[in-house]
Amino acid sequence: MSLISLDILRLRNLLSVSLEPDPHLNLIVGPNASGKTSLLEAVYLLGRGQSFRTPENGRLISDGEADCVVAGRFRKGDFVHRIGIRLAAGERRIRIDGRGVDSRAELLERVPVRIVDPSLYRLLEEAPRLRRRFLDWGVFYHDSAFLPAWRRYRRALQQRNAALKAGDREGAQLWGRELAKYGKIVDRSRRCYLQAFEARLNAVGRRLGLGAEITVRYLPGWNAENALDAVLRDDLQRDLRYGCTHSGPHRGDFSILVDGHGVRHRFSRGQMKLLVHALVVTQGQLLDRPAVLLIDDLASELDLENQALLRELLVQTQEQIFITATQPEVLAGFGSQRHRMFHVEQGRVVPA
Repeated sequence: MSLISLDILRLRNLLSVSLEPDPHLNLIVGPNASGKTSLLEAVYLLGRGQSFRTPENGRLISDGEADCVVAGRFRKGDFVHRIGIRLAAGERRIRIDGRGVDSRAELLERVPVRIVDPSLYRLLEEAPRLRRRFLDWGVFYHDSAFLPAWRRYRRALQQRNAALKAGDREGAQLWGRELAKYGKIVDRSRRCYLQAFEARLNAVGRRLGLGAEITVRYLPGWNAENALDAVLRDDLQRDLRYGCTHSGPHRGDFSILVDGHGVRHRFSRGQMKLLVHALVVTQGQLLDRPAVLLIDDLASELDLENQALLRELLVQTQEQIFITATQPEVLAGFGSQRHRMFHVEQGRVVPA
C-alpha cells in the first residue's frame, strides 16, 4: 500500500497538517526542530501504532492538549483503506476502515513501515535488543508461523521465569518443555529468513561499495551444538538460583562481518551508516507487499559520494519513501526523479 493522504492533529508541534504524498518519493526540507521528524513519526504511527522516539503517549501530544490524532488513506490496487490512530495519556485507539482494532499486529500486516533515524545507527554497536527487534520485524512478514510461535514462546518464558523465582522446579520443567517446543519454531523461522537476507544483503552492499562479501552470523541464544530442551534441562539449577531463563531465542542476536571481519571497530561512522541503510533496504526487498521507508536526515555523516550512491539505490526501490534534510541542496540529486517536496517550518507543512 502507498499513503495517498495524511492528516495530523496535535502531534508535538504539528497542530494541524494535511498533505498528499507522492506514491514513491517524498522530500521534506526544513530547519532543525521545525517538525520534520514529527512528520515521519506520524507516518510511522500508522504502520506500527507507536512512536520510534518514545514509548510515552503524553510526549507526542501538543502542549496543553488532551490527545493527538493521525489519519491516513492508503491505496492498494483499486482499493483505498483508511487507518486512524488516537493517542491520549495511557490510551491508544486504532481504527482500520472504520473498525476498532485491539492488536497492533493488524497494522503491521497492513502497512509495513521502517525508519532509518539516528537511533538506528546503534543497531550494530549496542546491546542485542535492537537487533532482535530488527530481525523479528522481517521474520514476521517472511513466515506466517513466526508470530503465533513467538507469542506462545513469550508466554511460556513468562511462566517459567515465575516458577523459577518461586523455586518451583516442577513448574519450571513443565514450562521449559513448552518453551523448547515454540523456541524451535522461532529459531527455524529466523534461520530461514537470515539465509535469504544474507544473499540479498550482499547484492545491496556491493552497490554501496561496502565490501566483497558480507556475512550475517546468527547467534540463536544458546549453544546450538545442543538441542534447546537439553540446554534448558542443563541450565535448570543455575536458572533456579538466579530466577530467570538464561538460554533461548529471547537471547538471540546476529552480527555482521564484511570480508571476514567485524565492522564495529573497522568501519567509519559513514560506512556504518551506509551498512545500516543496506540492512533496511534489504528488508524491504524481502517483503511480499508494498512498504513505506522513512529516512531522517539523509546527509548526516555521509560524504557527497556516498550520498550519491545511496540516492541511486533508493530511487530504484519499489517502496514509498519519505526523506528529510535540513538543506534543500542535499536532496537536489533527486531532482530528475518524480517526487514531491514539502517545506516544514514551525510546525507548518507546505508543498515546496
